[in-house]
Parts: sequence; structure tokens; C-alpha cells
Amino acid sequence: MSDKSLLLQKPPVRLSWLMWLLGAMLFLIGFFHRIAFGVMAEPLTIEFGLTATTLGTLASFYYYSYVVMQVPVGVMADRFGPRKLLTTGAVIAAIGTAIFALAPNYWIISFGRLLIGGSVAVAFVTMMKIALHWFDLKRFALLVGLGLLSGNLGAVVAGAPLQQMIELIGWRYVMLGFAGITGVLALATGIWLRDDPSDLGYKSYGHEHDDSQPKQSILADLKEAITYRTVFLLTLACGASAGSMLTFGGLWGVPFLKVAYGFTTSEAALITTVTLLVWAGSGVLLGHWSDASGKRKLPFAILALTAASGWFVVTQISDLPLVVLGLGLFIAATGSCVMIVGLSWAKEAVPARLQGTSLGWCNTGVMIGPMVLQPLTGVLIDLNWSGATEAGQRVYDVPAFEAGFIPMIVWLVVAAILVLFAREKQNPFK
Repeated sequence: MSDKSLLLQKPPVRLSWLMWLLGAMLFLIGFFHRIAFGVMAEPLTIEFGLTATTLGTLASFYYYSYVVMQVPVGVMADRFGPRKLLTTGAVIAAIGTAIFALAPNYWIISFGRLLIGGSVAVAFVTMMKIALHWFDLKRFALLVGLGLLSGNLGAVVAGAPLQQMIELIGWRYVMLGFAGITGVLALATGIWLRDDPSDLGYKSYGHEHDDSQPKQSILADLKEAITYRTVFLLTLACGASAGSMLTFGGLWGVPFLKVAYGFTTSEAALITTVTLLVWAGSGVLLGHWSDASGKRKLPFAILALTAASGWFVVTQISDLPLVVLGLGLFIAATGSCVMIVGLSWAKEAVPARLQGTSLGWCNTGVMIGPMVLQPLTGVLIDLNWSGATEAGQRVYDVPAFEAGFIPMIVWLVVAAILVLFAREKQNPFK
């Protein structure tokens, strides 16, 4: 950086938070779309004649495009900055949500879901990129946790409040409303967001624009980032964290709780919403502690095993007392926030110029989790279906759900083993 830049004042805290919140708002909307399927499952199943397999596949269209976009978004965030990406993403998300709301058949609604996933994919990495420029790096893991918390505010709306709105005006009008809200956010982002404090005459916290850093092609950045052992292993391991939580809280938890414990849709949605809030709140606390201690490997392994134990109790042991069920969900959600450690760890494992790219790789792993587990759970539920039907729709029993949830438990155990081979300092395979 030049001597002149060293004399500039740091940006006002309120301005830094405004920039970050613009990214967080699109992440909140994206998180709403991830979780809303748990509540919309019943009306969508009835209207489009879905099975567990086709419902799981429809939910996963969001993740198909989201995953494809993650690494390119990381590279584009490094090269072009958050403002253009977030504004464009919000515009396309608004269009995709409108298509979803007006879809006449399965393929059109799938296309709308695909557009939504690909567009909101820009939110998390660019939100973290904003944090790297507008905040002290010592706060990074805390900001990751707060980002997850902001997303879970969307999850709150996608729970019991969404159920009530659907009962009042129908799911199509609710989604049209969210299309309008997303369009307003696109306008606000285009007007107010700035990529770096220096754009407004302040000193930047970012260090990745050092001219001494070598410039490479986008493909070279992608290849170099994934050759770092920690980035590669965390890309594989982090999928278990979000995958388990979003498979249960974002789709299959509501129907499971209705079948296994006789809850109404509103009651089951409230339980999954609280579970997601515990997940988010634990992420904030874990991010703060991880920043202060600097520890990554051991907390990741312990929390992954904790999550596996909690999900095993909740999904594989029948007829739990409600107190035990609640405790099991609390333990599972607390352990499943381990992705916070993984994202901070991935950022530290590479040179500054590759931070956005490494976050893109790691967040790709995070989204591969639900992309794989949501439809796989549906397939296993269908394979274990007893053959019962009601009003022309399949009726699934508890053993079918138990079989469906096994993969997410196994993946968490594998994740705990994988991170034991990661390094806490920059050290590529080669």
C-alpha cells in the first residue's frame, strides 16, 4: 500500500456494519429459501403430486446451482468485488422467486428454485469478503458466526411464521412477496454498497491488494487454492456440518417430528426453528472463542462427533421423552455449527490473495452437504416405504425416516477423522 493510504482514517463502525448488513440481508433471504421447504413440503406435495424422492430432488435444485457457483463466486469476489456480485445476485434471485411462485408444473418450479440457488450463492462469500475489507481480521470468525445468525433470522421466518402466512394467503402469494423484497434489496445494494473503505476515502482493512502479490489466471487461482491440504480436507469435511442441520431443519425434520411424535405442522416448524436458532447462536459463541484461542483442529473434531451423537439420539432412538428429544436436538445443533471453525481455518490456510477463493471452495463443501443429503434421505425414505397411502399420497413411518437419516450421521464421523490430517499453517500438498 502507498504511504498516503497509511495516513487515512479507518471507516466509522456504523458504516462498516451497513456494508456488511447489505450482504447479510441477501444471505438471510437465501437462508429463508433453504429452510422454507420443510414447511412448504405438504402443500407442494399435494399440488404437484410429489414423492419423498421428487420432493428431495426439488429441494436440492437450490443446492445444485449454489454449489456450481461457489468457487467461481470466490474468484470473482477476489477479482471484481462484492458490489456487482451482490446486486446482480439479488436481481436474479427476485426473478427466480417470482418464477417459483407462478410455476404451473414441476419443471418450471424446479427452474425457479435453480435460479434462486445460483443467485443467492453470491451472498456468503461476498459477505465474508466485505468483512475482510471493512473489519479487523481478528473479528473474522465472530463475523462468520454473526453471518450464520443473520441467515437463521431467515430460518425463523421460514418456520412457524411462514406456516401461518401460507395458511392465510397461500404459498404462492408469500413467495411473490419475497420476490418484491429481494428486488428492493437489489436496489439498495446497488446504491449504497462499496467494495472497500478506500472507495469512500477511508483506510482499508484489506491486505489482498498488495501489488507485490503475483497475478494468475482464474483457473490457476482455483487450482492453487485447492492444493492446500487444509482447504481440500475442509471442503470435504464441512459438508457434514451444514448438511446434517439443513437436511433435518430445512426439509425432513418437520415431517419426521409429525410422524414420530404427533406434532402439528406448526409445532414441528417451531421446534426446527428453535433448533436452527441454537445452531446459529452456538456459531456466534464458537466463532468468538475460536478467534480468541486460535484453536481449530481439536474443536472441529470434537464438535463433529458431538453432532453425530446428537443426531443419532434424535433420529435413531424412538419414543424419546420430550425433554430428552429437546436435549438431543440442542446437542446436535451445537455440534453442527462446526462449519464456523472450518471457514475461518480455510481462510488462514492460504495467502491473502487466495482468501476469497479458499472460502469459495470451503463453502462449496458446506453446500455439497445438503445437496447430497436432502435427496439421498428422500431416496432412502422411499426405499423403506411400507406401501401405505392416504388420499393418494404416500404415508411414511418412523423406520423409513430412521433409515433416511443414517448418511448424515456417518458423514459427521468421517469429517472428524478427515480434519485430523489437516494443517493449521499454510502448507500445500506439493
